[in-house]
Amino acid sequence: MFTSSVGIFDARLTTDLYGGCGRVVRCRQCGLAYRNPREATSTIEKAYISNEDPDALGEQECRSINAFLSLKTIREFREGGRLLEVGSSLGHFLNAARSTFDAVGIEPNRWASRWARERFRVDVREGVLSPGLFAPDSFDVVVAIDLLEHVTDPQALVTSLSHLLVPGGVLYIVTPNIESLSCRLLGRWWWGFRPSHLTYFSPKTMARMLSNAGLYVRQCRSYGRVFSYGYWLSRLKNYPSLAVWPISFVLSLMGWAGKVLYLDTRDSMEIIAFKRAHS
Repeated sequence: MFTSSVGIFDARLTTDLYGGCGRVVRCRQCGLAYRNPREATSTIEKAYISNEDPDALGEQECRSINAFLSLKTIREFREGGRLLEVGSSLGHFLNAARSTFDAVGIEPNRWASRWARERFRVDVREGVLSPGLFAPDSFDVVVAIDLLEHVTDPQALVTSLSHLLVPGGVLYIVTPNIESLSCRLLGRWWWGFRPSHLTYFSPKTMARMLSNAGLYVRQCRSYGRVFSYGYWLSRLKNYPSLAVWPISFVLSLMGWAGKVLYLDTRDSMEIIAFKRAHS
């Protein structure tokens, strides 16, 4: 698809480095897009375990609002039960989910999992999802927000998540959409093309992967987020200044930098998938 320069693998939770994701190719048979070549799996895993990202501690209120927005969608399909979040990061979603669910998370990053436990007192297991960690058919809901694009084998992970769900259970996913209009317009400068993203999904390739794991898509729609105007603007700082400066000037003039904005750029997918009764 395209090639751009590659730096050291960037596992930060927040980044404004877009376009430096390396060579992205597309499978001629299934249409799945992925970075090739990529770093060794051991390098990637080490980066996720040891990385610290203090910048991710900003926008706390907005991150909590986004968590409740995801929870609201899930509750349209499941009101309660046992819930597992894989890649629970700083714990904002777990903190929201425990108001309705018996919620537990798993997170490989030492810094993030420790922060979540200390800040929110949520049940976060430090590590990766491994066989035997949880019993099969033991969760009513499994959540993977901004996760699948980061893992080295998303099909294997989704299959594992399916095994953990009860028949009829719900898998909730948020991930970038490579078939979106903004991706087509921005090309290699699309925000989704970043150093830590290894695989890029479309609704079609996502549905195929889920089907292979014994799941079917019940809902797929665009996903927006709430952040301050200042945060949204900071994500643009490496784009041409001629386009960014007028926006920055207006926000400063109006005193809006700290105000929040819900923005749906129509290039992230929010997916609800159900486990088949006999998968």
